[in-house]
Amino acid sequence: MNAGEIGTEAGRIFEYNLPSHWIFRSQEDQNDFGIDGEIELKDGSGKALGKESVFKVQIKGEENSTFIHDNSLLSFTLKTERLRYYFEFKVPVILVVVEITSEKIFWLPITNDETLREKASKSNQNETVQVHIPIENTLIRKDIASANKILDAAIDCWDYLNIKGLKDSVVRYPIISPSSLDKKIEDIGEALYKAHHQQLDNLLAERKYDAVFERSTEISHSPIVPAKDRFIAVLYYWQAFQIAPYTNIKREVYRENFYICHHLILLAREQKSRIHRLIALSKSRRAKFKAQLEQLHATHHSVNHFEEKSLERYIFNDQTQIIYRDCCMSLQKIIELCNRMTRDEQYHILSDFFVDIYASILIFKGIHEARGSKESIDFLDDWYERMSLLVMTYCVISKDIEKIEKLYLLTATLLKQNPKATEPHREMILSTFPDFEEALIEIENHVISLDNQKDFYDLTTEEQKEYFLSMAKNLGMDPDDPQEEHHEFLKIGFANYDPTNIMKNCEHLFVHYRPGGIFAQSLRMHSLGGMHLLICLKHRHAQGTGNLLSQLYDSTGSYDFGNSFKQSNCDKCTDCKPREDSWSWSLKWYSKEVERHKDLLKKYRF
Repeated sequence: MNAGEIGTEAGRIFEYNLPSHWIFRSQEDQNDFGIDGEIELKDGSGKALGKESVFKVQIKGEENSTFIHDNSLLSFTLKTERLRYYFEFKVPVILVVVEITSEKIFWLPITNDETLREKASKSNQNETVQVHIPIENTLIRKDIASANKILDAAIDCWDYLNIKGLKDSVVRYPIISPSSLDKKIEDIGEALYKAHHQQLDNLLAERKYDAVFERSTEISHSPIVPAKDRFIAVLYYWQAFQIAPYTNIKREVYRENFYICHHLILLAREQKSRIHRLIALSKSRRAKFKAQLEQLHATHHSVNHFEEKSLERYIFNDQTQIIYRDCCMSLQKIIELCNRMTRDEQYHILSDFFVDIYASILIFKGIHEARGSKESIDFLDDWYERMSLLVMTYCVISKDIEKIEKLYLLTATLLKQNPKATEPHREMILSTFPDFEEALIEIENHVISLDNQKDFYDLTTEEQKEYFLSMAKNLGMDPDDPQEEHHEFLKIGFANYDPTNIMKNCEHLFVHYRPGGIFAQSLRMHSLGGMHLLICLKHRHAQGTGNLLSQLYDSTGSYDFGNSFKQSNCDKCTDCKPREDSWSWSLKWYSKEVERHKDLLKKYRF
């Protein structure tokens, strides 16, 4: 085949393999100096999509291509003159190489290839340049993925050209008028900040939360960034902090949430944006209500840990009622804010806010039913049912699948109390998404499985400790906070929670917990406060401590060396019998052993 025939055949093969929604315009017979064609995408109705869905193609054919580097690259020769010509285009240029014998199509974006640009700049006009095309850059008929890869490359080229155009424009700034310069700065800034927002979105999606904190802080504290863009940056910071707070100290979490919300409110005021003010208010009220609810939930359930007519129960219940009233006031403001968003038809903000706060409202509902009046209970039930259905309607209309799933999941938690709780939501969803029937059933089954809660004894030791840690934090006692008044006391309690490392040394060793004090009583945590005993069940040796059990057992290296249980009793004992390596202490095992040895344990009084 001669060169003309090869070129014709290459063009035919290329066109045959193009997706049906690509418009190919041949430009071989136009005075287009070597560009063979132009491709443009069209929508479902057959209409061309326009500018950034357009790119040029230069089609080259070879009977047999040359492959290098273990056949990973196709090597093709281009004249420097041609290459420089392609770089002059203000539209992306894709080089297409067709191997005629195999009818395989390889491609490479020319426009944004800096390596080729450097080669072209350093070569003489009449010289040639070797172009290397990765063999994975192929176009396969009816393979959407391979076609989309070319489109992605074309979009990258458009981005490159846009940035290049911006750089070229900057060179002209000294000679343009001040008003034109101001407009350009505004336009460039707008594009730049959108790029920053996309970067934050990408970092958030990649779960690079530290990077989100750093980048959003830089943007939000920059004096040259407009308030609206700083506001968006702070929102990304907020979202990352809710997912992965960089501190586990409750006091610091509350403080940081306050600072973020305060910053959002100030930025909303600065730009006098009603929408941003609603968003800032929603974040603030959500943060306050959630903090109050965490404390209320912990204290409400701790009241029953005290004896019915005890003074401690009375005091605890009285304080809980105060927190409950504060929660009611905060919830009232939340309801007013939701109603205001509804009146203002700000449904996108409402949906974000309500889906975010709905779980907290349902938690409060359980406490409210125990402490509120019938009238207020009925009001709350009616309000959240109406509001949840309104938000679900908006989410269905806007096809926000993520919010639909989350809202339906939360509503399904009410099925145990009301078997018809999800019916209005189900009807609303299926009216638009009839194929969601199976997914909704799966969500309901998932909720039902969660309702079948495990017995506390069946939780792992770490899960139990996590529960007590959460309860302690919500009651205002944070063992992670070194500034907290009861920090050391709580640390000792959690350190003593699991005595596996002590008791595994001998099957005769037994730790008998004797918790004491209002904190132990409010948490119902066996290892908190009081005086705990380390006992040898065989020889009846016993020692007690209100400090660390590990030090009581073995004081090697401490000031009390020689007086520990191990040094006093175990080191010279011939009956020591270590437990199996797989053995570990559990609360369930402990309860059974206490019952088993109760007669002996009663003898140890102090």
